[in-house]
Amino acid sequence: MEPLENGTRANQYNPQRRAVHSVLLVFAKKHAVKNIYLFFGLVIGTLACVSDTEPYSADAPFPKGLHSLAPPVGVDHVTAGHTTLGEVVKDQPLAFNHAIHAGKVDDGGMEMECTYCHSNARRSPSAGVPATQVCWNCHKSIDSALSVNEDRNTENAETGAMERNASGKGALEKLAEYCGAAPNMPTCTQTEPIPWTKVHDLPDFVHFNHSMHIRPGVDGEPRVECAECHGAMEERGVAERESSLLMGWCLDCHKEHPSVDENYGTKSELRRAELKDCYTCHK
Repeated sequence: MEPLENGTRANQYNPQRRAVHSVLLVFAKKHAVKNIYLFFGLVIGTLACVSDTEPYSADAPFPKGLHSLAPPVGVDHVTAGHTTLGEVVKDQPLAFNHAIHAGKVDDGGMEMECTYCHSNARRSPSAGVPATQVCWNCHKSIDSALSVNEDRNTENAETGAMERNASGKGALEKLAEYCGAAPNMPTCTQTEPIPWTKVHDLPDFVHFNHSMHIRPGVDGEPRVECAECHGAMEERGVAERESSLLMGWCLDCHKEHPSVDENYGTKSELRRAELKDCYTCHK
């Protein structure tokens, strides 16, 4: 039989192909039930290898749909949100100053604990952000026009009077706007949360539990300090991302962090083996 010009018939009667086909038929007849699982496994495996040719948007939620198990082409991360290392998010709804709230008293700060605002971190996977009412509980009694800290005031060129610098005044006025309340009003009237731009935002297939990391160890102190992942926020204004949040970065910490030895003793190696298990972070 002569092959067709496009080679279709020649391919159809290729001896190697027929041999492979015969083997697959025999396997299918003998292992019909197992083949069902094999088929679905191949389908899932194929879908898992779908290539993400476009990097994820830095300002959009992690997109739904099929994704590669490997990072997208052309990027070094799989995080969503604002992910450029060391870059300050310039489009936050208001300029929250971490140094004023968490900085040392000697430096003009208030040394507030991270968990005062991010209280969910103590008891849930997500640290969360405080409700606007939590902010207003303190700020309702703060004068947006003049600061008690002289270094945060500037002289008005027209009147010569001292007033709060433009950055601080703007942030406080914006907070009152989001709260929907005037100074000395105890309760916010707006129910919509402040639309913060996320700086640390892992995709949905990564399970990170804040409460497991910061719960007290045998010495009564947090097993992992907030600064180990988030950097020295007490020295910064608006938040920025310091750590890569890559899978290897997390695994290195699970492998080397001293709190594992301190809290698990003779079972530390077993615990480290658990921390390397895929299910630990990809439930």
